[in-house]
Order: sequence, then structure tokens, then C-alpha cells
Amino acid sequence: MSRRRLAAVAALTLLPGTALAGTAHADTSEITVGICAPYAISNVGSVDACGSQSLDALFTGLTEYVPGTSGSRYAVAQSITTKDNRVYYVTLKKGWRFHDGTEVKARNFVEAWNQVASTKTDSSFLFEEIEGYGKPKMSGLKVTGDHTFTITLSAPLGVFVKRLSMTAFSPLPDSTLKNPASFQKKPVGNGPFRVASWSPSSESVVERFDGYPGPKPAVARIVYRAYRDDNALYAALRSGDIDFTSLIPSTKLATFKTDLGGRVISRPGHVNQMVTFPAKVAANADFRTAISMAIDRETIAREVFGGDRVPAHSFVPPTAEGSRRDPCGQVCTYNPNKAREYLAKALASGFRPPAVLPLYYNADSAHGEWVKRVAESVTKTLGGKVKVVPKSLRTFSAFRNAVIGERLDGMFRASWQLDYPHIQNALAPMYASDGLSNDSGYRNPRFDALLRAADRERSSAKAIKLYQQAEALLVRDLPAIPLWVNGQQAGFSERIAKVGLTPTGWLDPMTVKLA
Repeated sequence: MSRRRLAAVAALTLLPGTALAGTAHADTSEITVGICAPYAISNVGSVDACGSQSLDALFTGLTEYVPGTSGSRYAVAQSITTKDNRVYYVTLKKGWRFHDGTEVKARNFVEAWNQVASTKTDSSFLFEEIEGYGKPKMSGLKVTGDHTFTITLSAPLGVFVKRLSMTAFSPLPDSTLKNPASFQKKPVGNGPFRVASWSPSSESVVERFDGYPGPKPAVARIVYRAYRDDNALYAALRSGDIDFTSLIPSTKLATFKTDLGGRVISRPGHVNQMVTFPAKVAANADFRTAISMAIDRETIAREVFGGDRVPAHSFVPPTAEGSRRDPCGQVCTYNPNKAREYLAKALASGFRPPAVLPLYYNADSAHGEWVKRVAESVTKTLGGKVKVVPKSLRTFSAFRNAVIGERLDGMFRASWQLDYPHIQNALAPMYASDGLSNDSGYRNPRFDALLRAADRERSSAKAIKLYQQAEALLVRDLPAIPLWVNGQQAGFSERIAKVGLTPTGWLDPMTVKLA
């Protein structure tokens, strides 16, 4: 998983209980959005999926995501320039104001970033490449004028700019910087909406900020209503008590398109699931390819997940900038004959697979069924010459400790949720030799060199091509097997004519058009 584990868990599981009371549609230019009850929203670094949707509406950073894409454009920034991808020179647009009327200045970004990074929120790691990370005030951030500041990284990283559309990089007004606790009572932002009432655990209301200098939203008000039961939330959507939710219960995925009269969004998301090989296990690329081609992804995804997963043909989720449709090709395609050919090739080279190959998973989450099906698919396809056996560890904590401690003698399930929508974030953390989440122990100097070259490349297009070359090495070496991509589903009411999702799968309030 990504380093934002709480966000991933919150997005997939709703708490038991009942819906909180509320009144829908007080205004014809108002929509009501159903969310899950957030854990906490302490500052802009909070990435709890249940609460971050409202923060997206309240804040605007140096850049913003272009609706419907993973690309970004300038927002508060007038320009961001660099000569070496290490030192960035930022100039702000003048006159941009917070909802309290004060002007957005360079210090509001610098001091806010220091606050988020130093308070160790779920997003604090996003700042770790800045010089001085870990100290109350990062030495890599320097205010050089009312509307200018510099960012100095510890090493070149061109993709750093791609992170700046994330809410964690938003500015904070002087009032919040002086009194951080005030954020929890009533956040003051600089985005297209401002707070009308704030109670994230029950119901918060934001209203259009007429002083916003960017593109104006079409809706005047958004009510974010928290539900503690997924079925109650879904019932509210069907009845028209809410107008939008991106939390469709897994039990409704088979029927929700019909239930909602086609008023749905269904697309591949930003979480890749895979099977990973430790470096000491199955140390033969042909053997790993045989395993991959022996997995019937299409059937398992359809029968086990009911449409909530789509087979993966890449190491990069499709919502990431730089992703491609099918770089994995036949290696990630079920082909029994080819699978047996690759197994024969591995055996002919002298490789001897273990008599029993375990596939580990944690038993405290819903992985058992698909792991069993994957094991059966491989064992049957390879004629019993390789016997894959599911093995569970009782808790996620025990499972992760075994993975990190390199105590597993077989394959194990893994997943990666993008921290930000770019190909670099799908490759470097999991497969670079020094990657923080490199659980396979993959080491390839050529792969590392391509990543470093891409990090230094000032042309975004050229950098992406280098990252894609690095992904091609993963397809060849196969330290992990891509299985499927989690889906992003949402439903909306008859009152909405058009709506889109952010790269993270949440409501993009700037895309809402009323019927």
C-alpha cells in the first residue's frame, strides 16, 4: 500500500451505524454529497478520504489538476521555474485572497508547508525531498519577497512540481498559522468555496466564494453529509436525498448502474494490486512469467469482485500521468500454452521450483477468496508441476512484519495506492534499489539509472519516456505480477447533468453541472 494507509482503508470501509440526519436541497443551486465520517481533519495535510473531499473545495495551491485529467496547470502560481530540477523559483499571482480577505503571500505557503511537514500528518512525507525536512523550519524553503519564494530539494526531482496540486501544499492564512487549532473549528481557505458551517462528523456546508479569481463553479453550495452505514448512504442516493457519492457498497456493484438509471461513473482507479516475489524466492524470470501467464485475471476479477476490479496490464495505474494502455502485453495476459512453455524453458535452464509455493496474505481483510482463486489458476494451468498454496497470517501487522523482515518463503499479495497521479510514484517507491516500499528486494542498476535520468530531465515529456523505459525493465524482470486495478465508482442524482472525479476518485466540484 502507499504510505497513506489510513486513506486507503477509509475509502474502502464504512463504519457501522446509521445515517446522520440532514435536509437536502435547500437551494436549487445546491447539491448534497454523501461521504463517510472522517477520523479527523487537523490541517491541510489530512488525507482521510472521508474528509478530504471538502478540503479540496476550500483550498487552491500553486497548481491545480485540470478537470478530467492527471495533468496540472498554474493556479496561485504565476510561474515555477528551475534550471536543474533541484532549485525552484516560485512567483505568485498578486491579489489572490483568502476567504477572510487577507492576501495570499509567499510566507503563507512556506509557513504552511513547514507546519504540515513538522506535525507529521498523513501527508508529511510528501515534503521529505525538501532540504531540512524533519526540522521545524525546512532550510530548503526561502521567502524572497511578498510574492516570491524558492524551493531547494536535496536532489533533482522534476516530478516534485506534479505534487503541488495536492491539498497538502495549500497556503494557510496568517490567522491559522498563528493559531493552528482554529483549523479544526473552521478552516479558512483560498479556494472556490468557503465554509458556511463546519461539522465534518455530521454535516458541513460550503458556499461559492465570489471573490475567487480562478474558474467559477456552477453550483452555489455543497453539503457534505457524513454517513456511518454504506447501505443507508446508497439508499439516500437512490431516493434523491443526496446527489452524489463515490462510495458505492461492494454488494451493489452488480446492480448500481441499473439502480441509478445509468447515472454513474465507473473507471479504473489509482490502486494496483499484485503478487510480489521476494528476491530469494523464484529467482528465475521465465518461471515468474509462467506464473503470471497462468493467472486468469479476467475470470477472477469478474467472479470475485463483481466489476470492482479490472485486469492490470501495467505496473502503473491508469489514472497516473505517463501510464500506458498495455505495456505488459502477453506477460500479463492469461495464456495457458505460453505459461507452460515458459515453465519448460525455466526447467530446461536448470531452475527447480519449490514443491509447494506459498502465496501469503493477511486474514483480517477480504483477500482470501481471490488468493485462493489465483493459487488454483496457477496450479491447474501448470498441470500441478507448480503447486501454489494460500497461506494466511492473522493480522495485517503480522503480515507486514513478516514481509519487511524477509521471513516469507513464498509469494505475497501487495498493493500500491498512488500518492500523486504520476508514473514516477508507481515505480520509484516500490522498485528502486533504495525505494521505501521495495518489498521484493528488486535491484537493477539500469532501472535506477533511468529513474535518476528522468528525475533530472527538465522536459516533462522526455522524463515520462525515461520512466516508461524503466517500466519496460520491470516487465522483463517481473519482480512482481500486476493483477488488477481497483475501480472507482460514483453515482449521482437526476439533478446533476454532468460531473467528474478528481484523480483520487473524489467529487471534482468544479465539474458539476446541474440539470
